[in-house]
Amino acid sequence: MATNDPKNVTDEAQLEPTVHGPAWLGPEPAREGNTAFFYGTLMHPKILKRVITHEGAELEVAAAILFDHTRFHVKYCDYPAVISSDIASQVIGDGTLADDDKAVRGVAVKGLTSKDIELLDVFEGDEYSRDEVFCAPITEFNRLSAVDTQQLLAKSGTLPSPSSATVPTFVYKWKAPATRLSSEIWNYNRFLEENVWRWLDREPTDEEQRDMTQQRMDMQGIIITPQGGEGTIIPASGEATSENVTFGHSMKKYFGFAPEYVNLNCGSFGGVAKPVTEYCEALARRAEERPDRFFRFEYIPLLAETRQRVADLIGADTEEVVIMENATHAINTILHNFEWHDGDILVSFSTSYYAIARTLDYFTERGSVHPTLSTVSLRFPSSHAEILKQFREHLQNLPNKAGRKVVVVIDAIASNPGVTFPWEEMVKICKEEKAWSIIDAAHGLGITPINLRESQPDFWTTNCHKWLYTKRGCSVLYIPRRNHHLIRTSFPTSWGYVSPPAVQEFHKIFDWTGTNDLVPLLSIIPALDFRQSIGGEKKIMDYCDNLAKEGGKRMAEILGTEVMDHNGELLNSMVNVRLPLDVAPNGLLWDHLTLSQAMMQQLIYDHECMVAVFVHDEKWWIRASAQIWTEISDFEYVAQVLKQMCREKQS
Repeated sequence: MATNDPKNVTDEAQLEPTVHGPAWLGPEPAREGNTAFFYGTLMHPKILKRVITHEGAELEVAAAILFDHTRFHVKYCDYPAVISSDIASQVIGDGTLADDDKAVRGVAVKGLTSKDIELLDVFEGDEYSRDEVFCAPITEFNRLSAVDTQQLLAKSGTLPSPSSATVPTFVYKWKAPATRLSSEIWNYNRFLEENVWRWLDREPTDEEQRDMTQQRMDMQGIIITPQGGEGTIIPASGEATSENVTFGHSMKKYFGFAPEYVNLNCGSFGGVAKPVTEYCEALARRAEERPDRFFRFEYIPLLAETRQRVADLIGADTEEVVIMENATHAINTILHNFEWHDGDILVSFSTSYYAIARTLDYFTERGSVHPTLSTVSLRFPSSHAEILKQFREHLQNLPNKAGRKVVVVIDAIASNPGVTFPWEEMVKICKEEKAWSIIDAAHGLGITPINLRESQPDFWTTNCHKWLYTKRGCSVLYIPRRNHHLIRTSFPTSWGYVSPPAVQEFHKIFDWTGTNDLVPLLSIIPALDFRQSIGGEKKIMDYCDNLAKEGGKRMAEILGTEVMDHNGELLNSMVNVRLPLDVAPNGLLWDHLTLSQAMMQQLIYDHECMVAVFVHDEKWWIRASAQIWTEISDFEYVAQVLKQMCREKQS
């Protein structure tokens, strides 16, 4: 930030720089007669006038310097971004900045009204935040109508001292990820020579040839670029959020839940953050305005950026990651690509998600040649050591497995009960026993740290809409390069398929599987950026894990029962608590499902709350999910409701 000159500040407290947060935090009201520092496209008077929709007769402009900041190119775009020089290493890596690159030459424009700033906010959009800073004017202020910016900058001469007199102003600073910035320093003269025509020369009434200025205004503040990437840049401190972000009921305003609804069941359908919803609505409008342009040209670059962001998060290479609708879809895709022979074996667990269990049943029943199914029966609570011992013995004791394909579907976190599996160790056992490992991490991304370079499963999939705050449905499929040869087609087969002996690039098989609503698949980027802006992955996971532990303990106290756990090994951001309710002797599965559905319906419609209800090992349990919008009082409320419901059903 530029040096504050006390000679020019009458009340330093009033001029304390204020970071205006993302749009969903609410804009701060602008004062009349504002001064702005412009450093990019808005340095051009005609572009500025287009944005504020008037000739600027009352505006004055001077060449100015913003010290301690650096101006970079935005990748794939012809406009720049300014960030503090002390975080420039996020862009240039180990390189060094010249002194001239630690000061930005631009223009100071004074006399802007609150209406002007509203329009400027829309133009800059959610890639930038409007921050108060101090800049140093280096020429006299003149009427905007009488100024040629290029000549004005030419008159500015050599770089003044950072101790030069400064004036309070605001600037639009970059807040999207630093990965979207090029290490190249942006040059205004080059912009005038090569690209200004794209922002000026097209008639805004020509819908097919809108200039870039009009395009940005039409986006209504939600900027969609060729490579995506809206979000929050990491501040110099390395902390991804301001310290005053507190989890609990105060976070409800960032989600669309009804005020009275107590949601302890994000493990089923998640919760979409409002900034993600806003992004998706803007992207959907963009797709509807020009469907051919979006589906044929704009979607794939956005998808590529999404794959890159996910790969960075899960410890994988971008080429090993594709985005699809849900984890069930992904597992079906994997199984359809295996060439099955008589004697091949599918291995599942008694706790496998029901849709996956039915999928495995299908593969063992279709056609004249099919695998057989072998199920590992588990009863919880069990220790991880017990699970690993039982699993290894099960694989070793499979009959007639020599020369046969053995494919194991392993939960990272089971659904009901919602317990953590030692899946990384189970992958190692699969390798030792020459079995293929498919990790069903439907509960994975957003609930637990992932590093696939370390765990090295053969296949791995996760849902994003459960814990990551994306739009439904959205999932990730990871297949390491060593197994790409196994995947010949998407499910359903589509444009990416090529006939042997030709080989298609892995991701191209899945880039287009048919006309569909593609917006949810692209909602990962704004979801990750929102999570970063409120504290980042570790802060979110720590809060949810701790709340689940304490909330489950409190529920068990109220219900007079216990938590399903073994020395903390089974716990995650979901907790399983036994209900004081007897299971009908010799009860059938469908009887249990009917009663659990009836209980969940009563929770939803009569008590405005929700937890999953199920039977395991001849006992009734509930699964409660902790989230950043929940507090211990939510667990207490639901426990009291369940206690009364159980009394009624026992009487």
